[in-house]
Amino acid sequence: MFKKALSLVVSLMLMVTSLSFAAISVSAADTTYVVAGAEELCGVLWKGTPEEAPANVMTDNGDGTYTKVFTNVQPASGLTLKVVENGADGSQNWIGDATGNNITFNVTAASDVTVKFDSSTKEITVTGDGVQFVTNLDIDSINAVGNGDPDDEAWLNGAAWDPTANSMTEVSDKVYEITFKNVSKFDNYQVKFAANGKWTDSWGGAVENFTPESGVEFDAAYNGENLTVNVPYEFADVTLKLDLTNFDYATKLGAKATVTVTDTSTPVETTEADTTVEPTTAAPATQATAAAQKAPLTVNATSNVFSTAKAEYNSETNQVTVSYYLDTDYDLVNLEWYFTYDSEVFTVNNKNNLDSTGKKLGIMPQITSGYVINTSIPGKVNANASDLGLYTINKDIPFAKIVLDVKGTPENVETTVNMNVRVLTKGEIDFDTMRVDPDSMVSYVCDYIIHDASYIKAATTKLTESTFVPSTESTEAPETTVAPETTVPETTVPETTAAPETTVPETTAAPETTVPETTAAPETTVPETTEAPETTVAATTEEVPAGALNVNATSNLFPASSKVVAGDEEYVTVTYYFESEKNVLNADFNLTYDPTMLALDSVMTPYTNGVVVNSATAGKVYGNMSSLNLYNFNQKTPFVSVVFKRLGLGETDVNLTVDNLTLSLANAEGVTDEAQEEGLVRDGVLAETSTKYSVETEIQAGKVTPVVPTTAEPTTAPAPAGSTYVVAGSEELCGVLWKGSPEEAPENVMTANGDGTYTKVFTNVQIADSLQLKVVENTADGGQNWIGDNGDNNITFNVVAACDVTVTYDSNTGKITVSGDGVQIVSDIEIKSMHAVGNGDPDDESWLNGAAWDPTANEMEQVADKVYEITYHNVPKFDNYQVKFAANGKWADSWGGAEENFSPVSGVAFDATYNGQNLTVNVPYELADVTLRIDLSNFNYATKLGAVATVTVTEASQVPTTAPETTVPETTVPETTVPETTVPGTTAPETTVPETTVPGTTVEQDTTVAPATGATSATGSTVKPGTADTANKGNNTTNNNGTVKTGNASMAVAILLVLVSATGVIYFTRKKIK
Repeated sequence: MFKKALSLVVSLMLMVTSLSFAAISVSAADTTYVVAGAEELCGVLWKGTPEEAPANVMTDNGDGTYTKVFTNVQPASGLTLKVVENGADGSQNWIGDATGNNITFNVTAASDVTVKFDSSTKEITVTGDGVQFVTNLDIDSINAVGNGDPDDEAWLNGAAWDPTANSMTEVSDKVYEITFKNVSKFDNYQVKFAANGKWTDSWGGAVENFTPESGVEFDAAYNGENLTVNVPYEFADVTLKLDLTNFDYATKLGAKATVTVTDTSTPVETTEADTTVEPTTAAPATQATAAAQKAPLTVNATSNVFSTAKAEYNSETNQVTVSYYLDTDYDLVNLEWYFTYDSEVFTVNNKNNLDSTGKKLGIMPQITSGYVINTSIPGKVNANASDLGLYTINKDIPFAKIVLDVKGTPENVETTVNMNVRVLTKGEIDFDTMRVDPDSMVSYVCDYIIHDASYIKAATTKLTESTFVPSTESTEAPETTVAPETTVPETTVPETTAAPETTVPETTAAPETTVPETTAAPETTVPETTEAPETTVAATTEEVPAGALNVNATSNLFPASSKVVAGDEEYVTVTYYFESEKNVLNADFNLTYDPTMLALDSVMTPYTNGVVVNSATAGKVYGNMSSLNLYNFNQKTPFVSVVFKRLGLGETDVNLTVDNLTLSLANAEGVTDEAQEEGLVRDGVLAETSTKYSVETEIQAGKVTPVVPTTAEPTTAPAPAGSTYVVAGSEELCGVLWKGSPEEAPENVMTANGDGTYTKVFTNVQIADSLQLKVVENTADGGQNWIGDNGDNNITFNVVAACDVTVTYDSNTGKITVSGDGVQIVSDIEIKSMHAVGNGDPDDESWLNGAAWDPTANEMEQVADKVYEITYHNVPKFDNYQVKFAANGKWADSWGGAEENFSPVSGVAFDATYNGQNLTVNVPYELADVTLRIDLSNFNYATKLGAVATVTVTEASQVPTTAPETTVPETTVPETTVPETTVPGTTAPETTVPETTVPGTTVEQDTTVAPATGATSATGSTVKPGTADTANKGNNTTNNNGTVKTGNASMAVAILLVLVSATGVIYFTRKKIK
């Protein structure tokens, strides 16, 4: 018996020893790098695996760099390559230049070509005596290339994927066209545009299976995917057009293409249908006879976009609901509308217009983020919304729904409610950034005019079913009095029929609630040759000294400027200033730069409420802003300021294109006055205006934060009578935690000073860090408005010595000031630690180590400067894991989602919102590894923008549950053995020793739930069992999950000692038993 036991223990020792030392041997060597590219260089055409191209495997230099030398490469032009990273798990990562495209170069004389790859920076260099890099593209010809069929010459003249065939005609400088006639019906014609009869430089779609809309220009992606052309007619002429006039070879951006499909089966009909809204009348069956009495209340619903509707109500009717339904195939990026009603007949009570949560207005059920709805003005409901992540519109859910309370008992009252849509802008998603592609944006409704009705399939109005039944037997008012089936494109306006109120006349300018077909509103009319004089400042020309960088800043609105930045300056700041006697209602812009010369460091805008900035795409910054409360630019204020890190020397351009900019003034209620609105810029074109404004462009060396005027909030009307103001915030300051009503916090009610300002003094406040507060306006009708800083965030400050703290709120400007001898306003954040905080479950340590809403637990690992990561292993399937990122073990500074219930796409970086909503993590697999990452390298505390986060969910079944082939086969490690250890800097994926519990990581739960302005506690969330892991290092890719586990030599020795001890115990026990 003893011999068997001893034999078993020794065998186990040998297996574990083999496993331990085998694990130690696993390293980044499991990752292999291969050069793939042109056949003239690589010998094989674009083969990226070691098995397909063993001769092109790169040599490890031992310092994180890899080299491959191609000998005696012959002269050739347009050679292209990428480096392919092959992971141990079979995954691949194809690496190109800074923009993700192929490395392109010429060989002018036969020479050796050396390709070097730096795995830490992902930089590829190509050198050789005859190597010449391509910095610009000389185009001799453009060819249409695709799936032609030799048996059918109508499409591409029958040529199949031949880049030398179908040369296009240059119809103007760098604009190319070709037309194929009588192309037969088919929904999957494929095509790309190739330059110079080769595949080196081509243009296609940004995503697979992209089908361009006929006649609509789109961004052509350099070396992109095939375009799909749909011919829905029996026969059609297909015209392909490529416009390279604005193509920038450095960024590979700026190419435009158009595919136009024209029906040649039947003659093309010309009707007014494309821009006509059908005038809708009630069905004959619903019309009252002459003998019928008039209804106590008749409601007519009109609109410039939606159909008309009419309903009649009896005297007992106390509410009328008007709903607007939009049927469109396109997502919206922004919208703006104004609803009017007779305040003598109706009122709008917020409590009757709430969503299903009972806490937010449900007037726009499908718009859940980035919106403003104002119901405070009697007779009006105003709304706007903007989201770079787009709104998807469902035709079966109201676009807008407003519940009107009937005043008193109406008698023979007929009234009109009107929905006036000012802006509808469609957009398409860029799947690389998961944000709108700015070049896809089209404002098909702008300044109350429908410019392109083809984007609207139907726009329908529905009223609450009529309740009035006339005494006449022959008349009823059934449900069909509402016209639910009105569509925009299908109906033409008869030429001889007088147009009803919402009908579009052919040539007459429309009144307030009608839509003219082609006539623009006078204030936005832009003469073709007119530009604002103050924006035509010519760029200055300076000779660039050797070792310096000349930065040229240009714009369609702001003046041009140039500055030579010395070579020893690491950073440069470009700021565009705007000043106007009117405020700004909304704006959207895109800023471009050369990512090979400049690296984006930070983006600053003076406001954060209603502002979205997207800088995820190298070489571009997109932004938009929208607020009915307006943005104050009455003083010289930075419109946008960008800090770049200098990468190169010579000359480079930064260009800001303002696509749209609307000016306005506030009315007495503090929101935009529609009569004062005017478009200063529309679709990138400046309009004539009598409004005085000035623009300035400034380039400065170094990191510069431009000064924002302290009066940056628009002047509004004094606080309404009956409003009470309460200071709500940290318990150390307020005595209670985030209570904003006079009933909950009577001691924190502010004192009115009689001049529109209010004050609250907190006496003898003790030393504390990161105290936070907001001022809460409690209106007479029970409403609340939580007021923070300019970006609507909490006011944050430290108390460095015990003192009285005075909080002053100015209701005229909306500004909060905090003062006191020991008060120190926080102007930047010092991050000592970062924590993942969410709905952990003490009974299940796989998610967040079981810690529930504890900002001191789950400290993340700093894997790079201001970049933090943590990974949890074997997290069970569940669709409602909740998490946020909290700094320094407190709720004062945290990051989450921009909207409630936002669930990030696995592996896709997104903008993390300062003190935002909880993130929802969906684990769709039975078990998964979840890596959380937050990057604050570009975070700007002044604007609270620039944080980027990523949530990566990887199926755990992909991770071996036994030792890999490099270890002892078919042997697993018991659950109580080796703790998991992360090896920095290695890249070998998925060599994790499974099922190992790290002792001592349980943290006591903090039972405090963060306030509504910080994290939100989970309600009713369930989590499932699993094992938590330590934070990981390594890269953050979807292939290797950012985690590398290679075992631990010291622990292996410890295991051996344990096993040897166990052997001794068995031996001496046996002797003792004897």
